[in-house]
Amino acid sequence: MTTPTMILIVDDHVDSADVLGLVMKMNFPDTAVLVNYAGPQAIDSATRQRPDVALLDMEMPEMDGEALAQRLRSLYPGAAPLLIALSGNLERLEQAMGNGSFDRCMSKPVDLYALTRMVQQRLGG
Repeated sequence: MTTPTMILIVDDHVDSADVLGLVMKMNFPDTAVLVNYAGPQAIDSATRQRPDVALLDMEMPEMDGEALAQRLRSLYPGAAPLLIALSGNLERLEQAMGNGSFDRCMSKPVDLYALTRMVQQRLGG
């Protein structure tokens, strides 16, 4: 039995996370889409099932997106999900691009078409 593919979305802005979750569900109906609103909650979810793609807000309380990305990489060495940073803070995104925490970085508001294409390439659809 094959494990279903999964997209993990983590953003402390509930509306943003929920809308992004709906967009991913509409574009990838055969993929599980899990929305979390905090880093620790996302770690718990990711330990139950490895996400194939993780869309992470950079600026969250308690555990920011960068710490979460590093944690996801350590949970799945050699098989980490595609890690995409999302933020309206362009300076922070530039730093994230330079330190290797993320595979891709996108500024908010997110270009949903470009994001969907990135996810589609990873999922092979």
